[in-house]
This record gives sequence, structure tokens and C-alpha cells, in this order.
Amino acid sequence: MEYEIKIPAEHGEIEDFEKSDDNIALFRVLDKNGKDISQECVYVEIWLSENAMLGLGTELIRLAHNFEEGKSITIEPSTEKEAKQEMGIFLTPDSCELTIFCKSFEPIEQYLTKYVQKNK
Repeated sequence: MEYEIKIPAEHGEIEDFEKSDDNIALFRVLDKNGKDISQECVYVEIWLSENAMLGLGTELIRLAHNFEEGKSITIEPSTEKEAKQEMGIFLTPDSCELTIFCKSFEPIEQYLTKYVQKNK
């Protein structure tokens, strides 16, 4: 199966993956003990070379075409003994381990409604 990517996308054009508003991502930050400290973080930085963008993007599209709820892939930082490529990229030794999970989400409106209700 092939997936065509239009570069650049037409201004205002809604792509197929956007139509149901469920193109959702969740980023969490965990400490060394596995405790979720996401609410304490201001932001998460992701630095990618051009080839890393192409490699990771390609692998994410492949993963999407083989989507399995709950499936996860962990990418570990490179070490002096092993530089392991996973999901089309190498992580520098100074990187954090990265785990990518397959998860289905409801449309974004439901999350926004719950957020507003919780924070009134």
C-alpha cells in the first residue's frame, strides 16, 4: 500500500486523516522512577535532522498502516558499545529513551470539554 503526501498541502485543504478530528497525540514525561511528571514540565523538545524527519516519518506511516491498539516501540539512546537504529532514527547518547504507543482517541472536542469541566 502506498500513501501519497502532497507537498505542500493546499491552503485550507482538509486531509483524510483530519476529517474526524481524532488525529490526537499524547505526550507524557516520566521521571527515573516511572512517575508521570508531565504537569511539572513546561515543554518537551524534539530535535531531528532532515533525514531523521524522513526516517521517523516514514516509519510512523508504516506503523499507522499496521496499527495495533496498545502496541509500543521503544527507541533507546546510542551507547559507546551499540548505536541501534529504530523507527528510522538513532538517538544520541544524551537523549532520553522514547516509547511510541499505538492508541485510539476520541475526537478532540471530547477532550476539550472534559478539560474545561475539570478546570472550572
